Amino acid sequence: MNQKTIYNQLCEVAEQLNVKVVKGKGNFKGGSCLLKKESMIVINYNYPFESRIQALAICLLKFNLNKIKINKEIRKLLNNVKEQIIDE
Repeated sequence: MNQKTIYNQLCEVAEQLNVKVVKGKGNFKGGSCLLKKESMIVINYNYPFESRIQALAICLLKFNLNKIKINKEIRKLLNNVKEQIIDE
């Protein structure tokens, strides 16, 4: 699975969670936030796909992923990111 496909599937996971993914360019790192009771994840379009995937995955881990259907490969990626965070 290529990086663009992974990124798009992570965006679909966010959509299932009713989390808006905002993509923008600028001098910011990105992350998750709550704006007027709406959950959002802000992704910097200047970053390479690998960094966008990492940032999106980290933000998605803050939500309850057990209640939605997630592709097996994407779930594995999310678990790997979770293990990396724990190991740091």
